[in-house]
Amino acid sequence: MEIDVEAAALEQVKALLQRPDQLEKLPELKKRADRKKLAVEAMLRTGVQGQLEGIRTAIAHLQTASEDITSISQGVEEIRERLKPFPQLKEKLRELRDANARHSQYEAAMENLKHIFNINSTLQEIRDALEDEKSGGNLLLAHKHIMDLERARDELLAEVHKMDTGKTEYEKNLLINFFKGVNIVVEELSKNMWFILARTLEMVKGNEHGAGPQQVVTCIRIVEREERIDKFYMDNKQTNSNAFMPPGRPRRWKEKALQALEKTVVFRIEGNQLEDRDLNKAWLARYLEVCRNVIMDDLLVAKAAIPCFPPEYQIYDRYVAMYHNAVCKRLREIASEDMEKSELVQLMSWIKFYASEDMLGHPRLKINAPALLQDSPVLTRSTLNQLCDSFIEMSRKDLQLWLKNTVSHEKDDWYKNARPSEDNHGYFYTDLPNTVFGMLKDTIIASIFVVI
Repeated sequence: MEIDVEAAALEQVKALLQRPDQLEKLPELKKRADRKKLAVEAMLRTGVQGQLEGIRTAIAHLQTASEDITSISQGVEEIRERLKPFPQLKEKLRELRDANARHSQYEAAMENLKHIFNINSTLQEIRDALEDEKSGGNLLLAHKHIMDLERARDELLAEVHKMDTGKTEYEKNLLINFFKGVNIVVEELSKNMWFILARTLEMVKGNEHGAGPQQVVTCIRIVEREERIDKFYMDNKQTNSNAFMPPGRPRRWKEKALQALEKTVVFRIEGNQLEDRDLNKAWLARYLEVCRNVIMDDLLVAKAAIPCFPPEYQIYDRYVAMYHNAVCKRLREIASEDMEKSELVQLMSWIKFYASEDMLGHPRLKINAPALLQDSPVLTRSTLNQLCDSFIEMSRKDLQLWLKNTVSHEKDDWYKNARPSEDNHGYFYTDLPNTVFGMLKDTIIASIFVVI
């Protein structure tokens, strides 16, 4: 290392003193080297001093941290020593905890004594309200009484649920049996509601005696109340898997209400077929015409029913989808059966008419028929192809039979002991060409309705 430094210094001196006249500058060069050396030494002293200050500060921090760690350790030990009696304290306070739980149950029972003592009379009031509903009573009153009884039952069950004893299930079953009449009136209320909602369109039109859209609104209000209660308990259950869930929850009455509407729609489509092929050869044409009238009338009424439902129900769009699905289901069933040629033509022509401006595309309905049929076509493309193939095969057989019968008829006429038919000019005349072209014309006209 020293040899390298000495060699480097000799090289530097050699570079500075290459000529004799440069010796005159030797004192100046020596002074410059001394100044440079002093500057480097000053820089080194400053750097070493800064490093020493950092080391001194770090040592001070380490010493402080060591003292803090020692203090914290002592504090943790003291806390640990103070916590040692707590398990024994928990056992000593068990009686107090049990007493507190009993007090909470007694408090809940005291708050609900009115409902407990009057449960039979309240149940009778609910039944009276439900019976009066047939003559224009108030379902809201019946639901209010049911909510009061359920609140009393659920508060008591929640207090029992908090207790982790061997008698918890027994006490729960005891309360459930005491309030079992509530489940019965809830079932009766729901039946009345589904009965009303199933006749929503008739009530909106005012066809139901003593009824109107206000009863539909009442049922939807009750459904929304039940949905909020379901959501409350379901959210609690998601937050805490051990949270209390009342018996019979979630009820999902919104889903059941929509199912009641859908059942009515399906019946309106499928229940209008009053005839079959044995009773009337034109049964399909009559049935499809009834379906057209029902769909048009009901969808126009469904637009008037929009104010009876919350916006998030999108009730008109739901009705359109339900009627469309019911039509698709029924027509697919018909298409899967063996059909005569005339029935096949009637079915295919009605499907073409279904999307026209005279039906789904009617301006008053405001339905995007092309988009609806694109998302859910009435018949699949494979089914349409099968029906077209069936029509072609039927037409081929019919033409063969017609031609055979026509030629046979012409043959019989030829061998008759009678003069052939003549036209106005006295020429012999036959109806064979007109008959053949008439057959072809009828087949072509029918095929126009079949091809989609």
